[in-house]
Amino acid sequence: MMTAILQWTTANPVRAFLAAGLAVFLPLPVAGALVVAALLASGASAALAAAAGAAIATALASDSLFGSTMAAAIALLTVMPWVLGAFALERSRSLSFAFQALTMGCCLLALVANGLLGDPVSTLAPVIRKWADMLAGAGFPRVREEIGTVTAGISWGRLAWLVLVQAFIALCAGLWVYGRGREPGLFGREFRQLRLGGFPAWLLVVAFATSVIGYRFAADGWPAADDLVFVLAAAFLVQALAVVHGLRELQVIGPLPVVLAYVAVLLVPMALVGIGFADTWIRFRERFAPRQGV
Repeated sequence: MMTAILQWTTANPVRAFLAAGLAVFLPLPVAGALVVAALLASGASAALAAAAGAAIATALASDSLFGSTMAAAIALLTVMPWVLGAFALERSRSLSFAFQALTMGCCLLALVANGLLGDPVSTLAPVIRKWADMLAGAGFPRVREEIGTVTAGISWGRLAWLVLVQAFIALCAGLWVYGRGREPGLFGREFRQLRLGGFPAWLLVVAFATSVIGYRFAADGWPAADDLVFVLAAAFLVQALAVVHGLRELQVIGPLPVVLAYVAVLLVPMALVGIGFADTWIRFRERFAPRQGV
């Protein structure tokens, strides 16, 4: 039923525009899934209409809280990754390529933000103060102190990570919806084959080395390198989950290791990052795949 509704809404630009605008008020990736599914199923006009509807609704919803300039920036950072990821997926027919493109785009976002905006806490201070005032006026106790504590750890890398996560979830959801109607099992197959590739792996090595060296010469290190490490580590964690699901499909492991992998996301995420990073060269799934003719 849900799949049929999503397919109906993405088959026409006007319906896609209205549906994506309304979907912004649901969990955010739902609107992104509409953009992706509209492109794959109906073409660029429906996808761009859905993106426009989502962008306008996001900007209008954010305007009263953050002001028009920040609302426009939020809408752009929310919707543009959906569009870029959707077109990368549509052109390449590869979830891996689309994920690579999103990851590199978010790395570039972190670098540009560091170069042009500098310290994120200082840059976002007016927005943070306005948000704190609004919540304090609504009667939330100790809100100023709590927001101050939380925002002290803000980095451009974490914001880029949020962009990457919500865009990738939207990409996966859109591909799943499209596959349900056109090619059952498409999303699962693409996710189990997910791989970032050699360039992001070497970029993580360089960024990590630069970060370590930066802390030897400055107390705060080089924030841009730290942000790159954060974004790329998160991406390789996703690749590790794909490895786990791929090994499960090959019946190399049972269901319990899959469950433990998701527990590890919360408890020991760096262990999964190591698995995803190592898979770049070790290629766990290919090693355990049955050989042809055997």
